[in-house]
Parts: sequence; C-alpha cells; structure tokens
Amino acid sequence: MAKVKNPFGETEERSFKNEIARYAAAPQKLDFALEKLSGAKLRWKPNPKKWSIREIILHLADSEVIAVARMNLIIASGATPPTLVAYDQDLLAERAQYNSQDELLALSLFKALRKHQTAILKSLPNEMFEKFGMHEERGKLTLADMVSHYADHAETHLKHIERIKEELAHME
Repeated sequence: MAKVKNPFGETEERSFKNEIARYAAAPQKLDFALEKLSGAKLRWKPNPKKWSIREIILHLADSEVIAVARMNLIIASGATPPTLVAYDQDLLAERAQYNSQDELLALSLFKALRKHQTAILKSLPNEMFEKFGMHEERGKLTLADMVSHYADHAETHLKHIERIKEELAHME
C-alpha cells in the first residue's frame, strides 16, 4: 500500500484525528454554551443587523445540512470533481425567519448530522481526504479542507455566542 501524506499538514495540531475531533466536539460545546438561556436571551440581538443566539443555532443547523451534502458529494464523486454550490446565508436566515424558529429542533438536527458525519469521516482511508470539489466562489476544496472549515465555522459561532452572552450579562 502506498504511503499517503496527511492532507491536514504534518504538524500534530493539524492531524486527521485532531481535525475530526475538533469537528466532532462542536455539539457538546454548543450544549454547554446554551445552558440556562431563556427564550428572551436566545432571541436578543446586539443590533438589528447582527444575529441572535437563536439565529446562530438555526444557521449552524442549515449550514451543517449543506456541509454534509458537500462532503458526501466529494466522498461519492468519481473522476470529475463535484460542483459545490454557494448560497447566501443572510438571505436564507431572513427568508426562513430564523428568529421565530425552534432552536431545539435545529440543535437536535445539528447534533445528529455532526455525529453521523463524524462516524463517516472516521471510517474513511487517508487518501479520501485528498479528494476535492470545486466551490463556485472559493475554488478547489478538499475533504480535509471541508473538515477544517466546518470545525472552524462552529468554533467561530461559539465565540459569537459567548460575546452575546457577555453583552447580556452587562445589561443585567
């Protein structure tokens, strides 16, 4: 069997196991971040152009649906890389009226998709992470890129949630 380089890079911080673990950790971190938040706090917006915590949760769920579809397109693709379609996340949030939707349902969806996709990722051989799709705006994205991106994406929104919670704490 040919030796395959680690598509996440050679450092320990960017290993397969580490990146998949970062991707897999988001649901538990999100549960912790949302503990004891009332409906009013979930709906509160720092300003009209910023998302509430509820909107962030809905965004994470919808984004995960798209992430799983994109990753699985790459995994299942043959010789021709799949096209990864872009979308307007703000327009989706507005049209889907995120701030009036059920955050618990969205959170359950996010957790289930992330758990399922983590199991798939852990089952793949290393060379699968070098496969790629062509994103309409960002160009070539490998499966390794996707795992790292969506791990970073959740961590970014967890920080956003913490900033909103800090603002709410200062208002009390």
